[in-house]
Amino acid sequence: MYEFGIVVLLGIGTFKVVDMLNEYVDLSKIQSILTIALGALVAWALEFSLFAQWNIEVRSEMLGYIGTGLMIAAAGYALPKVFEHVGEVLGHRSDTSSRTVKAA
Repeated sequence: MYEFGIVVLLGIGTFKVVDMLNEYVDLSKIQSILTIALGALVAWALEFSLFAQWNIEVRSEMLGYIGTGLMIAAAGYALPKVFEHVGEVLGHRSDTSSRTVKAA
């Protein structure tokens, strides 16, 4: 369970670093590839492989880091959208509860 939390937090961090770089340099054409590469680089630098943590055999150690980097990048892309959707749902719920219906 802790591995999932680590992947999510690393994904958010990786996504925001690429997003910050995109503000200074136009990376719109390579943003996805850069996010995946940065995720794999972070996984390799931290020596963090989900496959090794879960005792899943992979062909090489580097493929474990690349697969983990892909999961980090995916978490970084998906989580802001999930938070946005949850915010919309909670925002609409509070709007409907504040209205009062008056009988004629």
